[in-house]
Order: sequence, then structure tokens, then C-alpha cells
Amino acid sequence: MIFVTVGNHFQSFDRLLRKVDEFAPRFPQEIVIQRGYSRYRAQNAKYFDFVPIDTAMEYMRTSELVISHAGFGTIMPCKEYGVPILIVPRRKKYGEHTDDHQMEIARVLEERKDNNIYVVYDESQLEEKLRGALANKKRFIATQNIGRKNLIKVIKRFIEKDR
Repeated sequence: MIFVTVGNHFQSFDRLLRKVDEFAPRFPQEIVIQRGYSRYRAQNAKYFDFVPIDTAMEYMRTSELVISHAGFGTIMPCKEYGVPILIVPRRKKYGEHTDDHQMEIARVLEERKDNNIYVVYDESQLEEKLRGALANKKRFIATQNIGRKNLIKVIKRFIEKDR
């Protein structure tokens, strides 16, 4: 299963959901979407708005791969579970967030060259990156709490940079 999550932010992320729905029929894996406050309703994948946190964590833990916005509430569990994550940052210019902090988070994570994290800035590249991540999935090993510690370091460096 491929789990797609847009988190709990109040602005929609229809750009991501449309693209996933477009290529969903070309994948043998079931695609399950948590659409949050998005307006788009998938035609080619199962979807729901929200679930309890334990259920969301179970979707992440049992997924072959997760596609997500650049939210730490998804990135950290994926690191701990050893699940590859494809990050598509929400963008201010598309009305998906109030600022572009997710772009900054994605850039910092991309600089780390972590083989569990793939970043997609342009949704037209999403299907290709997804295929690549799935082809290399045997390389992924759960990092337990190491991912959390490293992510905290990245966040700290990011915050201190603005001072």
C-alpha cells in the first residue's frame, strides 16, 4: 500500500491529490489518501478526511511508501518505521500554506541525502520519483530513534540560522 497524507493544515492540497489520482491506475499497489481539508475527491484511490492518530500511524507503519507534505508529524514516524517517504512541500503561491516554510524544510532534508527521503518540488516529477523509490525500497532500514535525533538537529540548525 502507498499512503498519501496531507496532514491537518486547514488549507487544501488539491495539487498533490490530483496528481496522485492521475497516476494511481498505473500502479499495482493500493493507494490510500488522507485528504484532510482538501476539496479534491479521488476517483482512482481510496480516501478519507481524517482518522485518529493511532490509525494514521498504523497506515504509515504498514505502508510500502508514504507520500506527504513536509510535515514533521509524518516525517519522523516514517524515519522510525523505516518507511520511505516522498515529500511534496506545500506552497504559498498555490494557496496551500501561509508561507513557504515547507520548502525550506524539504531543502534541508534533501541536503542530508538520506536514502529514506525523496523530495519532489514539481508534482510533474512525482510519478517518476515514486517509481524510483519503490524500485530501491530494499535499501531501507528502520532507524528507530536515530531519525528523531537527527531531525531535531536539523530543526535546531534551521531555527538558529534565522537568528
